[in-house]
Amino acid sequence: MNGTITKVLSPSSIVIGTVAVHLDDVDASGLNNCAYPYLMRDLEYYIGKNVFVKGNKVYLDLIGAYNSVSVNEQIQMEILSLEKDQEYGNLCESLYYEG
Repeated sequence: MNGTITKVLSPSSIVIGTVAVHLDDVDASGLNNCAYPYLMRDLEYYIGKNVFVKGNKVYLDLIGAYNSVSVNEQIQMEILSLEKDQEYGNLCESLYYEG
């Protein structure tokens, strides 16, 4: 299936056209009250992007080809980075004062 991301429902669920797609291997359950909304704002980047869907893996469509790293993996890498930042205890403060 090919299409355009029209909405991000959650880190593990996006809408392509009018079809909701669950993203395999994406788990944001470890994010705190500051990191989760930050991630959701960041995921708005994907809205309007053309994608190729293979099973429950989504790949950015690069005009006739597709990115070898799935959107699933990109989102999970960002989640892991945010979880790591949470360990320092000042994640909320740094997210709100970045400008």
